[in-house]
Amino acid sequence: MLNLKQFRMLQSAAAVAALLAFGGCKTSSSSSDERSEGRVVDDKQITENVQKQLKKEPVYKFDGIDVATFGGIVQLSGFVNTEDQKRRASDIARQIPGVRQVVNGIALKPEPMAPTGTTNSVQRIYSE
Repeated sequence: MLNLKQFRMLQSAAAVAALLAFGGCKTSSSSSDERSEGRVVDDKQITENVQKQLKKEPVYKFDGIDVATFGGIVQLSGFVNTEDQKRRASDIARQIPGVRQVVNGIALKPEPMAPTGTTNSVQRIYSE
């Protein structure tokens, strides 16, 4: 027959074993990314293909465009010089197999600012 001390020890060991057994079970639904492993691989491949095609573009060579893909939806971001470049980047992304939608967040670069000529007056103030 077990005495009380042995019973408590056995009970504690059983509790620890149960915690270890159930604590190791983790489902993918509790992660922040609800995509399956296959979808993640597909999205990565789509991103790489879009980037490759943008760089191969003979006219524009889209080096400053970032590409991200989630669930077959491609997001483009970065800066280009013209509206035609922005439109062409979207067209290229849409042609990649597996792309369901393209979200074009590309912005046009601002026009360069003309010099104002005030730099000499600033230097004069500090040199006096």
